[in-house]
Amino acid sequence: MGYFYLILQAFIFSFGGLMIKSVGTMFSPYLTSCLRFTIGITILLIIQRVRTGKIHLTLMDKIVIFGGIFKALHYLAENFGVMRGFSYGGVLVWPVQTVVVFLFSRFIYKEKVSLRTLLGTILCISGVISISWNGASLDVFLGSSLTTMLAFVLAGIGAAGFSLSQKARIQKMDIVEMNESMFIFGWMTTLLVLIPTTPHTTGAVNLPGIICMLLLGTITCVGFLLQAAAIKTVPLLIATIIQSSSTILTILWGVLFYHDPISKYVIAGTIFFLIGIVLVNLPSKKKAAA
Repeated sequence: MGYFYLILQAFIFSFGGLMIKSVGTMFSPYLTSCLRFTIGITILLIIQRVRTGKIHLTLMDKIVIFGGIFKALHYLAENFGVMRGFSYGGVLVWPVQTVVVFLFSRFIYKEKVSLRTLLGTILCISGVISISWNGASLDVFLGSSLTTMLAFVLAGIGAAGFSLSQKARIQKMDIVEMNESMFIFGWMTTLLVLIPTTPHTTGAVNLPGIICMLLLGTITCVGFLLQAAAIKTVPLLIATIIQSSSTILTILWGVLFYHDPISKYVIAGTIFFLIGIVLVNLPSKKKAAA
């Protein structure tokens, strides 16, 4: 079931860019991030109340706090990048997340790195650069395009930190309580960037935008419940390759609904990081034979 959950999560997450782009006509990236957590927490509170008849949170655990802060970094940076660039820009989050998880496994857990794994990491990074570059001149790339790329890199780091936190607590905590507790710290973190003197509306509030905001919050809640349930049995690195399959659909939705341009650089970059993720996550010959 773990693999089915990840496939379903990838499909759900593929619509994230479209939702963020639509919400961006009403709210800033910072307010959008806060509202994503607000809606997600509300749904999780209802689920926990219905299931157990009470609300239970874990708010004194360092890993939970760590996960919440990194999830806030993910959303703040991703929302900024998508609203600034194309709706499919969020596809860069997944290869960055994979590279960070790989590096964490290598240098923290001291796992050996094969030549194939190193090549996969390089391909992931090359894919990120290719999609962000998109054939722009050097001046443009080192300006707004570089800023957008760095935003998605930060989002990928945030996503990796959250996933690592989930993995560290998944066997000890209920998945609803775990996500709910982490989301509360993520919500608190986003409040810190909502400066009262800065306007956080970008246009008139409209019904389609409100519906997209509600869907975005629901995606946030349901998607990470599926992820938490999946990584109980599926290795985290393997999970990222399945999650990254959402990139193809994300780009397709952007082209169909927002007429986002798709160039040979985007296609090449997508191929690079998908191949890279496959190489990083393929089991070694020793493990396959075991």
